[in-house]
Amino acid sequence: MAAGLVLPVHGARAAAPTVGVLTEHAPLAAIFAQGLSDAAWGVGRDVVVVRRGAGSDAWRSAVRELGALPARVIVAGSHAAARAAHEATDVIPIVAIDLEHDPIVSGFAHTLQRPGGNMSGLFCDFDDSMRRLVQAVRDAVPVATRMVALTDGQTTEAQARAFDEAVRLQGVPADMLALGAGSSDALVDGVAAGRAVLVVLSSSRLTAEAPRLIKRAARRKLASAGAFVRYAHAGGLLARGPSVADAFRRAAAIVDRVLRGARIADVAIERPPRYELVVNARTAATLEITLPASLLSTADHVIR
Repeated sequence: MAAGLVLPVHGARAAAPTVGVLTEHAPLAAIFAQGLSDAAWGVGRDVVVVRRGAGSDAWRSAVRELGALPARVIVAGSHAAARAAHEATDVIPIVAIDLEHDPIVSGFAHTLQRPGGNMSGLFCDFDDSMRRLVQAVRDAVPVATRMVALTDGQTTEAQARAFDEAVRLQGVPADMLALGAGSSDALVDGVAAGRAVLVVLSSSRLTAEAPRLIKRAARRKLASAGAFVRYAHAGGLLARGPSVADAFRRAAAIVDRVLRGARIADVAIERPPRYELVVNARTAATLEITLPASLLSTADHVIR
């Protein structure tokens, strides 16, 4: 179901534009609103921010609700939300925060510099992010004989290609495995038996599966890393990915430009403003892995 207003709108002028935010996470909507405040918008006075947290297949219904308000701009906080918004309207400007897919391959934009449609926003540079993730894994587990990337078999193609290129340049043997419809236990067991490191790519499905993967990996003494920072916080050995909070804050700056008259078709697509390396020292101790001081010193956050 759609979430209600997440920010006070009492006293808002009738002419104040509405910005819809599609996210299931209220704190991220609040970060976005603070970004608008930092850009000199009085939230609740000069602009009204409305969150809808439909999730799953209900995003399109949420977009229709925002269109009926009407929303001046829609911020789509995930690939699923961006897809739903893109399919539901070609009129309302959409600022996407899609950290899992390529905007051109997804059909959201013609080019990065001039998207050309009604969507711009923040999308990952997978080539750079995978190179850095692979390097962090090598630094943490230099004795690993190979890496195995876990895909969702559907929406992680661009990440998988970038991972494959990154490990090729590093000269590291690697495999790709797709998460099937059944249990992931056998998959984890197979990776552990081969003295490999499991690298979990980023998608909604893989994020949901992460706690189970991490629990099974710990039982099998398998080192695993993630392409999204929550993976390390959930118990993985390490993770490197974009700061979602910073992406929502930057999305506010893009919305500010649109509200002040910029054409969304001409607003260049941006990369996430900051990536984070998170290392879980507790997990390393459990796995009997000694993390190098150089890795710990460059980490943005060490979980101890």
